[in-house]
Amino acid sequence: MTMKAIVLAGGIGTRLKPLTERVPKPLLPVAGRPCIDFVLRSLVSAGFKEIIVATSYMSDRVMKRIGDGMEYDASILYSFEATPAGTAGAVKRVADFIDDTIVVASGDVLADVDIRELYEYHNHVGAMATMALTMVEEPTEFGIVGLDDNHRIVRFQEKPSPQEVFSNLVNAGIYILEPEVLDFIPEGETFDFSKDVFPLLLERGAQVHGVELKGLWMDIGRPRDLWRASMEVIKRTGKRATIEGIECRGLVVISPDAVLEDGVEIEGPSYIGGAATLSRGSKVHRSCIYDNVYLDRDSAVEDSIVMEESRVGWRSVILDTIISASCTIEEDVRLISSVIGDEMKVRAHSRLEGASVAPPGD
Repeated sequence: MTMKAIVLAGGIGTRLKPLTERVPKPLLPVAGRPCIDFVLRSLVSAGFKEIIVATSYMSDRVMKRIGDGMEYDASILYSFEATPAGTAGAVKRVADFIDDTIVVASGDVLADVDIRELYEYHNHVGAMATMALTMVEEPTEFGIVGLDDNHRIVRFQEKPSPQEVFSNLVNAGIYILEPEVLDFIPEGETFDFSKDVFPLLLERGAQVHGVELKGLWMDIGRPRDLWRASMEVIKRTGKRATIEGIECRGLVVISPDAVLEDGVEIEGPSYIGGAATLSRGSKVHRSCIYDNVYLDRDSAVEDSIVMEESRVGWRSVILDTIISASCTIEEDVRLISSVIGDEMKVRAHSRLEGASVAPPGD
């Protein structure tokens, strides 16, 4: 029997705005790849070749980017939610697809992980549900888990206050489920796994296990998380490069058709995308420069992301900032700890710090 999976990709990404005003959260780039791409490839490499992507917000963009699965050597179908049903409700809507043990995974976290080991553990212990877990420093924004000596979940609390924290192990949004779990999800109601299903399973005494994931997992809840996730991926995939006329230090991913003029300085971890142009004297430190970006002479981008088709003007400095697609940053601009939405223009000699600039009308 073909192993099946459901990827939840319907979230709006409210905390990521203005980055998600015109791009759905699962398609935000992480080191040059859409966020959802990591979990899809993790599923396929684990043997899950039939996948349903449950989508809602900007579903047309998600479907266009992912396609029918040929790129992944898998069959990918879509479930569209006109009204939000919650994470569990979205799975209930495709109940006809589920005829055996299934994986449910979030499409809007960075998850380059070993799902096969999780699946095999679930089958070995005969659990009704197995939750992937990961260790975090700040657990108050997640569902925290308490385990017994047999990795069985005995305690679970969604988004505890600092005083309520009893564990740094948190729900990573990847579940192995038996079909019987669907019986706990009501028809036609908004229902979530973390808020509703897992507390109900524990209350009924069902066998629910938790296993810490192996691999790279990171939540992408806020703009700064997008940069952190990109840096972690580049640390794993980047290489050291020697380029004549260029000062290049650390681990980098550089597209072969990027244009790097003499006197450019690159410090890793950094990503330079296709047809990006780094003009003479420009500096890129610990940053992602995406496709067709143009950095003018003596500009500097540090600890930042500049998305595709954007332009950074002469002597402009971008620090700890995310610039969305198709933006124009004119000459002698200084941006610090800011987020700039799609297609925005920042006038010459501007100084912005801690700004969030959304596209007009959004």
